[in-house]
This record gives sequence, C-alpha cells and structure tokens, in this order.
Amino acid sequence: MWSGFGSDASVFGPQNGGLTAGLGNLSYPVPTLSGMRRIAADECDHRPVWIGRVAVSACGDCGTVDWFSDTGPIDPAEGMAHLFGSYDLVGQIDALHAPSPTVLAYTTNSARKRRNLTVMPVHTWLRVGPDLWLSHDNETLLLATNHQLLIDNLTRGA
Repeated sequence: MWSGFGSDASVFGPQNGGLTAGLGNLSYPVPTLSGMRRIAADECDHRPVWIGRVAVSACGDCGTVDWFSDTGPIDPAEGMAHLFGSYDLVGQIDALHAPSPTVLAYTTNSARKRRNLTVMPVHTWLRVGPDLWLSHDNETLLLATNHQLLIDNLTRGA
C-alpha cells in the first residue's frame, strides 16, 4: 500500500493501442517514497459495509480487505465473485504504478453493480486475496496479479 502520493499519471502505458478508449479517466496518483509509512491493520478503524449477503471491510490506509457473511469470514474469491462476478472483461493492459506489469480491466453496464465499487477506496491498490490486488476509479475495476494461473482463471469465458 502506498501513502504519500505525488502528481497524477496514467495507469496505462502508451502502447495500449486504444484499448483504454471509453474507459473514462483511469489516472492514478504516482506513488513516491517520501512520507511512506505502512500502517498496521490494528491501527485502523475497519467498518464492514454490507452488500447483499456479503460484508466488506476495505481500508485504504493499511491496504487490506476483509470479507464476511452472517456466519463469519469468507474466502476472498467468494466475496469478489459476489461483488464483481457479473463484470465484463475489457482486456489485459500494460500498467504503470501497479503491483504487476499488466492489469485486467473490467466494467459493467449495471449501475447497481457499479455501486459495489463504492465499498473500496478509490485509486488505491488493495490486497484482496493471496496474489491479487484491486483498484478502481468508480467506473472500471482493475485487478492485478503476477500469477498466470490466476490470470487464466480471471479471463476464462471472457
């Protein structure tokens, strides 16, 4: 998790060949090393927000996401599927200032499903599960991973 951001810069490199057209403004602050401090999860006030049967506690300060149901913690994959399972893959694109060299971009036409993004801090990379990070700009969901098997699973059927 980065804190202490500098000026804006595009997440996507110039070599995208127009893939980002129509995705809206996907500019994120450039992370800088000045003033960086990792905040421990126990220093933050994590308040779960319920979306249907799943509660999400997402913290931009410590970069963590916790997933719950009425019976207790749930697997991050189940939480992600509940919130973003109906999103459509736009494509895999080169990224700047992300936890991986490429990101998967997803959108939805449903305003109701797009509102699910509001439970996550905007323009912040959050670790949502082992080897998987999430960010968004209120319109487009970005997922980052360095594991090819996870990329294959996230793009299957798209």
